[in-house]
Amino acid sequence: MESLVQATNSLMRSESFTASSRIPNSDQRFLLYFVMGTYFGPDLKEECPQKSILQRKAEGLPTYTSDHLAGSHMKTVEMERVYYYALRKAEKSLAVKLPLLHHFFQGTIPTSWNDPCVVYPQFPELFPPQLHPHSRFKNKYKIIENIIFINDPNTSYNKPDDIERFKKLTGLENLLLDRDVARFHTFGVQDAEPVGEFPPAKPSHSSRNRNAKRPASTLQTEDQYIHVAPFSSVRYNAPPPVQRYTTLPIRNNTRTVENGSPGMLFLPSCPKKEELTRIIAAGRSGFALTGSAAMGQVGPIIGLMDIGECEDSYMFRISLPGVKRDEEDFSCVVENDGMVLIKGVTTTGERTVYRFSQVFEMQSKNLCPPGEFSISFQLPGPVNPRQFSGNFGTDGILEGIVMKQKGES
Repeated sequence: MESLVQATNSLMRSESFTASSRIPNSDQRFLLYFVMGTYFGPDLKEECPQKSILQRKAEGLPTYTSDHLAGSHMKTVEMERVYYYALRKAEKSLAVKLPLLHHFFQGTIPTSWNDPCVVYPQFPELFPPQLHPHSRFKNKYKIIENIIFINDPNTSYNKPDDIERFKKLTGLENLLLDRDVARFHTFGVQDAEPVGEFPPAKPSHSSRNRNAKRPASTLQTEDQYIHVAPFSSVRYNAPPPVQRYTTLPIRNNTRTVENGSPGMLFLPSCPKKEELTRIIAAGRSGFALTGSAAMGQVGPIIGLMDIGECEDSYMFRISLPGVKRDEEDFSCVVENDGMVLIKGVTTTGERTVYRFSQVFEMQSKNLCPPGEFSISFQLPGPVNPRQFSGNFGTDGILEGIVMKQKGES
């Protein structure tokens, strides 16, 4: 009798949800299940190589207990980033919004008896909460205990149809993910198609009263704060403050401000390639910004750089905050004459930003808008492009070292 009442209540919740919004479709549920089950597994003390939870189930391995767990933890936001990174090439409507992803973590996505999607377990069914509790680490950020990320999963156990379906939906050629890029991926959940709101499943988890206390086990994006020094900003089309463009100290007093200090040249339209090359060559260690990189409202935030020289090589460092680090979206080419061309995609500068289920309308708009950009600059002399090494770090700084052509030192 009790089970009948529970089933009836479950059905009523599903009908209420269906009546008020569109439930996630089969493809969305498949991707949630496949990504979380294939790229994550339990962190066990003596398991090598580490196996995903779906691989363990497919191989019929014995159920592990708390004694087998390594006692580690993973930030919830890292798991969110991996999910959105795996779906970065997929149709935008296939990547569920963050609130729905949280419902998946909590196991509160409603289903009905005749819903074929019910074959895809939710997160608590893959990783039981008693073994993988959700909590807040030192009252700072959300974590899930005893979970590991497997960036190059063994897929020999997967059904070929599931692999093909995953590749078709995501646009990926293989399942290998760059470990660091995936864990630090910046995702724009505002680009995903809406999937509707959920009805209250549990009052302690689903309350929309922002003044109500939320339990520590509630999953949400990690609070990310960036502490910066105060700075001056201006609204769109407003004249920039004069002090924003200050000159560097001049060691040699014989150099005048007119011909010796840094300057900035703004062009109303982008000139032809030949003209731009001549303009760059006219300035010693000058550089040019085009596309969205040149559209920052208080000077070019992207493109700040430094060039160094030693006896046999040149080094450059260039600031690229908010730029995607994926190989397919970013390139840096060095030519024989010392010309360096950088192309990429920015992810900042949105008019509207969605965080923690809140909507922010950006005001100052000083960051470069999202889109493609290019940066080109000239090294002091000819180089050997075959002897170039570069590193684009997670701090947003691209550093490159290239050897001079023989006879140029």
